[in-house]
Amino acid sequence: MLPQFITYCLEIIKQQNEIICTLITLLIKKSVFNKPSKEPVNKPYRKLQVDELPVVEKLDKLNYKT
Repeated sequence: MLPQFITYCLEIIKQQNEIICTLITLLIKKSVFNKPSKEPVNKPYRKLQVDELPVVEKLDKLNYKT
């Protein structure tokens, strides 16, 4: 009797788990329960782009008091 009851309870838990997963998927509109693929993502790297150095000019000191 006890093993049948445990099996029955486990089946109910599995069904509840499926329902919860479905509801969460509907809520966030994205499936988070799919296992990720084992292949690594093969994206080409973009080269680092560096801006040109700014031009720094030394300014003449002006006397505004006169």
